[in-house]
Amino acid sequence: MIQWLHDKLIPKYKLSKSEEIIFGIIKNLLEQEDTDVKMAPISSRYYIVNKRLEYWIRVNEHGISITNHKFSYTNVSAIQFRDMVVKLIESAMEANRTEFEKTVFKNEIELLETIAKSIKQNT
Repeated sequence: MIQWLHDKLIPKYKLSKSEEIIFGIIKNLLEQEDTDVKMAPISSRYYIVNKRLEYWIRVNEHGISITNHKFSYTNVSAIQFRDMVVKLIESAMEANRTEFEKTVFKNEIELLETIAKSIKQNT
């Protein structure tokens, strides 16, 4: 009952056709393992780069730009759409960082022993 009332008072944002396509493009690009995601934390800009496919995407408070060597497309949408895209990007970044940590910190004891041995040998 409460959810129904909430949905009536504050309806869920409905994506336009172009927003659906843009969201799909970003989602698919983020799923490519050679896609790099960067964030400018102060300005809250996000960059999605895939050099192999030659696509660059910028997400900022003014909209979303998709670029390659042949074209540049900019979409200015509602803040709700930007928030959905940012949430998708941040989820991808979080998953990537979790995987990175698993790889880097896999053998912490072995790493610490190697560091201790290296220091001891060089003193």
